[in-house]
Formats: sequence, C-alpha cells, structure tokens
Amino acid sequence: MRVLITTMPAPTHLTPNVPLAWALHNAGHEVRVASHPSMVEHINAAGLTAVPAGENVNIPAAVQATGQDERLERITEALALGTDDADKRGHIRNFVLAAFTLYYSQEPVGAGGQAFADDLIAHARAWQPDLVLWDPLVLASPLAARACGAAHARVLWGLDRMGWLRRRFLDALADPASGVDEDLVRQVMQPTLDRLGQEFDEELLTGQWTVDLMPPRLSATEATGLRTINLRRVPYAGPAVVPDWLSTPPERPRICLTLGASGRTFFQENHGVSIAALLETLGDLDVEVVATFNSVQLDKAGTVPANVRTVDYIPLGELLPTCSAIIHHGGGGTYAAAAAHKVPQIVIPKHFGDFLDNARYVAERGAGVLVDRETTTMDELKKQILRVLTEPSFQDGAADLYEEALGTPGPAEIVPVLERLAREHRSRSAAVA
Repeated sequence: MRVLITTMPAPTHLTPNVPLAWALHNAGHEVRVASHPSMVEHINAAGLTAVPAGENVNIPAAVQATGQDERLERITEALALGTDDADKRGHIRNFVLAAFTLYYSQEPVGAGGQAFADDLIAHARAWQPDLVLWDPLVLASPLAARACGAAHARVLWGLDRMGWLRRRFLDALADPASGVDEDLVRQVMQPTLDRLGQEFDEELLTGQWTVDLMPPRLSATEATGLRTINLRRVPYAGPAVVPDWLSTPPERPRICLTLGASGRTFFQENHGVSIAALLETLGDLDVEVVATFNSVQLDKAGTVPANVRTVDYIPLGELLPTCSAIIHHGGGGTYAAAAAHKVPQIVIPKHFGDFLDNARYVAERGAGVLVDRETTTMDELKKQILRVLTEPSFQDGAADLYEEALGTPGPAEIVPVLERLAREHRSRSAAVA
C-alpha cells in the first residue's frame, strides 16, 4: 500500500515517525513524508522521500498569533480548567490550538497554512495513498485523506491533548449548566471546510484511530475513549558521526545534560533555568558532564567548569549507554531515549506541555526525580543528583521503564495491524471522498 506521513515543520516531530516509516518500507509499502519546505532536508537525511507542501512557517510567530485569536480564547475558557491545570491550559492555549491558526485560518486562499492544505490535497489526489498517518497538529492531513478516500490515523508524539480537549468540550456542550451552547471548535473549522466542500466530523480532529507512542500507563491518565494502538517509541535522532572521545570509558560517573532540541531551535530561552548556575552546581561534583548546548545557550553559561564537556549535538542513543544519569527538560524523545538505555533521570520540566507529566511519571515509577524549577535551590538540586547517582533504587526504576517499553509492540509488530485497519477504513473513506 501507499502511506503518506505528515509532520509539523520541526525535526522533533519527524523523528518519532522515522522508525515506523522504515518498518512500513521494509514490509514492502511505499512511504512518503509531507511537510513544509523547511523539512525536506531533514526528511531526506532520514532516508525518506519528502513531499514539500505550502510555504515555510514561523513556528514562534504562529504560537504568538494564537494570543490574538479570540476564537481560541473562547475555546480554552469553555474547558473550565482550574488553577492546578496551569501547565495544561498553557499547552492547549499556546500550542495545541496553534494548529487551527496554521491550517484553519481566515487568511486569503494561497497564503500560509491554506497553501499547505491545498498542496497536500492535490498531492493526495495525484498519488492516491491508501493510508495517511498524521501529526496530531497537522490538521490539514485528514482533509487530504478524505479527498482521496484514504484511511487515516494520528501518530501521537505526546499526550493526547487534542483528544482530551475535544472530549472535555463535548461534555461541556452537553451540560446545560456549563454555559457552553455552541460548538466553537467546529465554527473555527467551518469556513475552510466550506471552501473545500467538506463536511465536519470528529475524525477531522482525532482521526479514524490513533497510534500512541507514549508509555501506556502514562497515556491512561488522560483516557479519551478513542481507539488506540500502543507503539513503542524507538529512539531515533538522525544521522551523526560518533566522536572519538566517546570510545573511551569515563573515569567518573558521566551525566548527560540536555535542555531539549526543539526548545533551543524555536524558542531561544532557558525556560527559567539558569544555565550558569546549573553548570556551577555540576562543577562542584566529582562527575563528568556532557552538555548538549548550542551557541546561544553557551553565551548564557559563563565560565564552563573543567569537568563539563560541551557539544552542540550528539545522538542520545550513542551518549546515554556511557552515562550514569541524565538531566533534562522532560521531553518525550529524551524520556524515551533514557528509558531505552535504563538511565536514571533528573527532570527539570519546562512549562506548557506534557513535560511535567513526563517528569511526574519518572518520579512515580522510581526511575528518577522531579525538580521544581521554581522552588528548588542549587544546593537541593545537588543533593538530588547525588541521590540518583548513589541510590540503587533509581537504577531499578530505570530498568522497570525499560521493561515496560519492551512490553509495548515495536514498529514492525504493528505494521500488519495498520494494513488491516487501512483496508477497513479506506473502503468507508472512499464513500465520503
């Protein structure tokens, strides 16, 4: 069969899909990956065929634009999130709803996200894929699938905030006491649907089914009632060259320090963590540190201690087998890499995402510690790092996360399931197209 995969214009959205794309290819299927033109080089570097669509987009600008859109504010308010849900609210308001700003905007035809949708639909009609696997934020994807009669499913790289959002909104809509009396989500989508001659249904938001790369126990904390296939996230970081120094075993415990690839690419800030203070704290310990910092982060680092090696980039899959611990921001890819190599984690979660959820999960499973960036002093952080390095229970917890991952089907194992579901849903989609 032919499989079209879509991804946001961010390498960290592409990389979770690469092992699945290659599993499909190795099973004899044709695979293409569609995204904005800026992703062509990244897609080709993964050995995959790229389909550029639309124009390049400025992700920080798109996120900022959500703040000017009263439609999205009304949707967020209808969710009635409490003060304890500040991180979730920020994630939904500033990032998840940005997908509507990109692909269901009110801009003239031929601009920005509408150009992407038009190009993607045109390619789908020309190539006729049997299955579209889509990034949950690339909301133009199901439109293209429907236009050619393809089956389609989302591939989650994080917690299902869109599924949760939609379930919560529909519950409010059904409750007379909620004050929500109109489908605001559908209203945002309707002008684009009218332009394309398509009808609204829930599959445009949550797919015909969902492939979930998150740990099953963690995903279960936000059950949406949607049909879901669990898939083990196989760490993939792109092409790289192994440095010579990595071949020499460390003489002291080695700690990996990374604050996230996507954050440093799109949002040049440290998210409340003082890099200089962090490095100074690590400089006081009898450890070796490998910090994956780019030039912007290094400018904030001050004097780099003698026991800290800075590298712009190194695949975690190569570095982590030599490490006794990792300090990171809570990203799903970093979590998965640490779990795959049984490395205890010290998580200092960023705001507005599922970073905090990932950090809590690590701590609850005994595979590491959650560090509150707002209240934890550097002295307390030092104690937490030493705990993780010296207490055997954290290694045991990390091993448990590894076993949990192994118990989840890998990419090759779910290919037959995708084949079957694609056959079932393609016949139904063809009737709608």
